[in-house]
Parts: sequence; C-alpha cells; structure tokens
Amino acid sequence: MFSLIVCTVDRNDHIKRLFASLQQQSFRQFEVILVDQNVDDRLVSLIEPFRAHFPIRHLRAERGLSKARNVGIGAAHTEFLAFPDDDCWYEPDTLSNVHRLFTDDQRLDIATGRTLDAQNSPSVSPTGESQCTVTRDNFLSCGNSNGIFIKASLLTSIGGFDERLGVGAQTPFQSGEEADILLRAIAYGAKLMYFPQLIVHHDQVVAHDNPKRIERAAKYGAGFGALLRKHHFSLPYLGWRIARPLIGSCLALARLNIREARYKWAWLSGIWRGYWGW
Repeated sequence: MFSLIVCTVDRNDHIKRLFASLQQQSFRQFEVILVDQNVDDRLVSLIEPFRAHFPIRHLRAERGLSKARNVGIGAAHTEFLAFPDDDCWYEPDTLSNVHRLFTDDQRLDIATGRTLDAQNSPSVSPTGESQCTVTRDNFLSCGNSNGIFIKASLLTSIGGFDERLGVGAQTPFQSGEEADILLRAIAYGAKLMYFPQLIVHHDQVVAHDNPKRIERAAKYGAGFGALLRKHHFSLPYLGWRIARPLIGSCLALARLNIREARYKWAWLSGIWRGYWGW
C-alpha cells in the first residue's frame, strides 16, 4: 500500500536508525525503495539484515534529490508514496496513523504532518498546532518532505519533482522541491490536509554554531525565491519575505550578534537571487 522512497548519499548509521524504526511499524503493508546515489556498494551489507522484515528495492540514480525521487516514483506501483529522508525515523504508529487518515477520508490526496527531533521540538521547519487545510497562504507551516504522504494517482496527474529544485540540482535553487509539489497539487484542486498528530522524527537540521549554516541559508533561500517566482507570488509578498530577514539581520547587528546577522542576510540575498534568477 505504501512505497517509502528513501534517497541517500554518504549516510550509513542514519539509515540503520530509519530502517530499525520501519522494522517496528505496526502497519506492515509497505515497501522501501532505496535510491542509492553513492558511487560504491557501501549500503549492500547494511540493508541485507532488514530484508527479512520488509521488502527493500535497491535502485541507483545520479546525484540530485529531486532526480532520485523521480527514479523512485517511476519504480513505485503502490497506492501511496512517502519520502522519508535517510536521516529521519518514524514512530511505531506513523504508517498506521497515515493509513487511518486516508481510510477515513477517501477524498484526501495529501496528508502532511510535523517533523520533530528526539525531544519533540520542531527540527526542520516550524509547524502549526491545529489541523487545517493546506493552502497557498499556510503551506510553509504545514510540514516538509519527511511528513508528506501522497496518493500516487495525484503525482500521475501533476507530475513528479521539478529537477531544477532541491539539494543537488544542477542549478542554484537548492530547496523548494516539496513545497512545489504542494503548490501544484493545490492549483490542481487536490485535497491537502495538515495533521499535527502525524509525526516523523529528524534531528535538528543545522546547529547555530555550524559554519555551514550560513552557506545553507544562501542556497535554500535561492530555492525559496525561485519557488515564489515559479508560482507567481506577488511582488508585495516577495517584499514581505525579504523584509523579515532584513529586520532580523538589523536586530542581530544591534545585539552585536554578527553570526546571526550574516545568517539572516544570506537567507535574504538567496531569496532575491532565486526570485530574479528563475
């Protein structure tokens, strides 16, 4: 019933953690499509012990997250798809909760949930506390790719991931691929619902003292800016999205927090470059 499309490169122990959590799922009607972007066979011995517990299909793809996910989508033949990161993990009832949501509402096309760390704090992006319909106005607070569960038939209608967006894309736009799917589904007229009780776990993405945090902000900001341009968000909305990090940068400077000011500025400049570069 579910194909869990896991795209991976340069990860070992994290995949063990994910697979161990899948081994504990109370709902058993799922397969894993592992899309391997490594140049070697490091994962072969790692995944072998788990084959006795759930089906694993091991595929290969070139680097690029959206490209790899599309390889997985092309290989899937189940009713529902999900896209867990190789360093996330599920709760024992995650898939059973998703199954119940789709069973209770046959019109539901996409269910989204929260991504929390081991201490149950938001770890990838902030999300709301109340169930709601996902719209153009609130999609940013309705989860990320780890917590997106989607009918395969919808992807057949709207297409897969835009390979110009996302980590590893051959463009400057290194994010926004899952939000693009949500926005295209909304435009298509699909039913998307956010459920805060639907939880997937993921460590905090980038610690505040990580030197790569600023570089990541610039790349992800470019993806977000491109997303706004692609989906025809207005110039006033662009201005609001730029004003927020601008104000944040100025406040950080006033507190003499140079690192935080640089982070906010990198996000701002990334959005600007992405919007006009799309």
